[in-house]
Amino acid sequence: MVFSVLMQEQNRDVGRKLIFATLCMFTLPIIAYYLGLSYFADKKNPDNWAGGLAIIVTNFVVAGYCYSAFQEEDEDENKNDEDGPRVGIFKKRTD
Repeated sequence: MVFSVLMQEQNRDVGRKLIFATLCMFTLPIIAYYLGLSYFADKKNPDNWAGGLAIIVTNFVVAGYCYSAFQEEDEDENKNDEDGPRVGIFKKRTD
């Protein structure tokens, strides 16, 4: 059900972005951990350094996903709100 909703025409770009971010979230921190483990092998606690590197990579993936989500164009951005009722200080008097 979820995949059929994400693969509809209007949601296809969001679905691709979500799948890409999920794959990056799964693979990049693990790769960074093992690369950091081999790079920091001469340090005192290489597991801690590699874990920290994996956390940093995870935060970069999350930040990239959030940034790309904010860069999407809103469909309602160019609509006029003339159809909605005016309330408060925007209300026009008719008397």
